[in-house]
Amino acid sequence: MSVMGTKRDRVEIMAEILGLCSKPKSKTRVMYGTNLSWRMLQHYLGYMQEHGLLEVKDEPTKYVTTDRGRDFVAKWSELKEYF
Repeated sequence: MSVMGTKRDRVEIMAEILGLCSKPKSKTRVMYGTNLSWRMLQHYLGYMQEHGLLEVKDEPTKYVTTDRGRDFVAKWSELKEYF
């Protein structure tokens, strides 16, 4: 997670969303959990669904990380260790 006051990059935001959605979460929970605006959240959720990192489960709609998304988070965590 990033420290308050620092700007997150796109990859870090996606990793946060995917980490949060390891268990199914509603859009509202994801928005508050990642501190994103509704508009930005819509963008990221759509992008990650298109690329197979996130999928929709259940009704009401919940978002959950796919196997590919979990691989992304694991690789991102490894990469962060170098910084």
